[in-house]
Amino acid sequence: MPNKKLEVGRIFNGMQYKVTLETEHGTTATRDRTEPGSYTAEVTVKVKVPKPHHDLEEIKRLNESLPEILPGLPALLDAAKVSPGFENLYRLKVASLQSSLMRLDNLLTRHNFFDCETILELRDAKTSRRALLIQADMDVDTDGSDPDRVPEVDGASPTFQPFTSYRWARKTTNPSSFVAPRELKIKNYESQISAGVGLASRLRQEIADLRTEVADLKKYSFLIGADDPFIVLPESLFGKSKGPFAPAIGDYCVVAYQKTLYPAIVGDAGPRNLIGEASLRICKEINAKSTSENRPVSDLKVTYIVFPGTAEKYDAPNLDHWHERCDKLLNEIGGYKGTLFKWDDLTKPKPPPATPAPATPAPVTPAPGTPAPSTPAPGTPAATPKASPSPSTPKGSSAPTTPAPATPIVATPKPVT
Repeated sequence: MPNKKLEVGRIFNGMQYKVTLETEHGTTATRDRTEPGSYTAEVTVKVKVPKPHHDLEEIKRLNESLPEILPGLPALLDAAKVSPGFENLYRLKVASLQSSLMRLDNLLTRHNFFDCETILELRDAKTSRRALLIQADMDVDTDGSDPDRVPEVDGASPTFQPFTSYRWARKTTNPSSFVAPRELKIKNYESQISAGVGLASRLRQEIADLRTEVADLKKYSFLIGADDPFIVLPESLFGKSKGPFAPAIGDYCVVAYQKTLYPAIVGDAGPRNLIGEASLRICKEINAKSTSENRPVSDLKVTYIVFPGTAEKYDAPNLDHWHERCDKLLNEIGGYKGTLFKWDDLTKPKPPPATPAPATPAPVTPAPGTPAPSTPAPGTPAATPKASPSPSTPKGSSAPTTPAPATPIVATPKPVT
């Protein structure tokens, strides 16, 4: 019978949906089954696009300790401007939704759509130091490899790549464990082309990409997500054309969570429409349960402070130097009162354990009533050790003659009459 029924549910990515089922009288089954409009579904996706802010009270709701650990923040926020990067980020998110409307399973998750609270351009009035403040959540990045420092890296994560945007020239010839699998793929694709299996143009492009990756793995070292502190920013924020506050790979940054400040660098570029990601090293320090599948902070309670224009020559991480630079940069935007975390270099070989000194036996105290061992008088010869048995002489050979030791003559006292 014709009717109208409304159902409400939620799909896997957190998006709520409403389904209205309407039925009406048709003609005949034969006619209606060939009429496209007789069996249809209409989909309307409605999304609220958030507005950025630079109000101190709004930021305190997410991290109440921020004004305490960054005493200069109130003055910086008074003159702050919302970064164009915020509007561009959400414009790209909406464009992503538009491109995925025909595949609802590819839509951004609710978590990833609302992953950024604000992006602000800060400038210190006294030092003119620029900083970009990003308030977001924190996802985990496990990418990167460097056989010079760490021969084996865990690449089990389904999204793992052995590369990061921050790279430097290799210093050793240690082989990368990620080269051989790629070279094997190249051979397999070449065999498929020779056998006429698969689309040749696509396979040739795959081969070209793999050869580029192999060359990079042999030539460069990269940051390691599990060992190095770095953050990931969307590729859409980079570029000199985006103004003086645009970050660059290698720029110094500080991650603020609760009352601790973590020095780091911008180490990688991520998807254009996502933000809020840090290396597994940082994530583990914030939440020990962090893994590639378990983010440390789901709420928008992490503050990323990036210092544009501070990148130096790319090289293997020098964590002590990174700490010094971030300390200086923080003091150029009003100072800090929180703890600036001190990183240990996990890639350095551990020193061998110290060899314990030989134990000195404790003196033995004789039991009461036991006579003490006699001490030989001066000039008394020590006891002669027993002679070792002579080796047997094979038959047919003459044994060497060993002179008998001289027997000392001892005078025998006469008996007393």
